[in-house]
Amino acid sequence: MASLQVLRKRYKSIRATADMAAAMKTASSVKYARISRMLNAIDAYSKACNEALALFGTDVLTRRTDSVKSRNCLVVLSNDRGFCGGFNGELLRFFESELLSEPEEPLLFLHGQKGAVFCNAKGYTFEPLKLPDIPTYQDAEALTRKLFEIYASGEADRIDMIYQRFDNMMKQTPVRQTILPLAEKPETGEEADMLFLPDRETAQKTPPMYCLINSIYRILLGHAGGAQAATTIAMRSACDNADKSLAKLEILINRIRQAEVTNSVIETSSFMVGQ
Repeated sequence: MASLQVLRKRYKSIRATADMAAAMKTASSVKYARISRMLNAIDAYSKACNEALALFGTDVLTRRTDSVKSRNCLVVLSNDRGFCGGFNGELLRFFESELLSEPEEPLLFLHGQKGAVFCNAKGYTFEPLKLPDIPTYQDAEALTRKLFEIYASGEADRIDMIYQRFDNMMKQTPVRQTILPLAEKPETGEEADMLFLPDRETAQKTPPMYCLINSIYRILLGHAGGAQAATTIAMRSACDNADKSLAKLEILINRIRQAEVTNSVIETSSFMVGQ
């Protein structure tokens, strides 16, 4: 059995780990709550934007056709920290399976230190992206315009995003979603008479870009919310495990102390009787 001094050091170490996990759980819970409010605020607008993009069709966001390459562009969203259970592991396994199915090596953009470590170990070439824990609309706009420039110039034939889709706090699902080109415009029969202001060309050129920005903003927020939710759950589990370990150590330490006191009393009594 370990000595009392060793057990006390182990107790202090677990206590420090528990305090760190509790602090991380609090921080991720606050961020998750904030992202949830942001998602709720834009959900209706995001749905309307996605419906509008489907109506616009592929012909509104044009590109050069003389230099289009056959390779794709993949934008992978991982996480900077590893204290979030299987969040990064599941995503990176899914990413690698998608990458191996590509006919040519894609143009790769990557967010997150975990993804960077993975790609460096595998020898994959990538361009890093830096996004905050809680992405802003400006972050989404800058990323969207950068991706559209790549698509419009013909540097990539298609642009997909690979990320953890936020289903609920307990579940995130790795998915691959095509951003560009837009989906084919559905057949709706005869088009209704519509008034375009200031003119038809402008009305069909400007809104799709902002709808696309909002669509990517929704993806970034959902991914960030999933990361914070996974961190909260993982740190909650860590705190629970630490509390159980501390409770067992307390019992063991108290038993050893009680045994030492009992032995001391017996030795003292034996000495006094011998006198």
